Amino acid sequence: MEVDILNDYEHSVTNKITEYGGNADFPQPEDYKVTKADVESYLFDKQAILDSLGSQKSQYTLAGVLIVLPVLVASIFPEDELPGGAAGGAVLALLAGILLALIVALVQRAVRKMRLRKLYESDIEDYIAAVLRYNEKI
Repeated sequence: MEVDILNDYEHSVTNKITEYGGNADFPQPEDYKVTKADVESYLFDKQAILDSLGSQKSQYTLAGVLIVLPVLVASIFPEDELPGGAAGGAVLALLAGILLALIVALVQRAVRKMRLRKLYESDIEDYIAAVLRYNEKI
């Protein structure tokens, strides 16, 4: 059994182009006023943006660090100076960490969405959509 390690957006499109590109009824880039080089460059850039958040493991690691960070900062202060004492201060610091992690995650996703919107080219997207819709006629 062969394991498909690279099963992302870029490779799913390029693999389909490689496999079916010689078929007469397969969408051709020229019909969409784009070149093969434009499509490859666009797919590379789009995949880089899609991957910019990192793996799920790295996202969880970042969130964990951001959640614990305020707790570590709060531990610097004496217990009697924390609001609600040691337990109240720990709870507030934990809530601040969760809020910080959520804000960072939202900002990362907003930046990714903005970069995808900036990259968007309708001619290339139309061609990619036609490639992904293509089904070989038997």
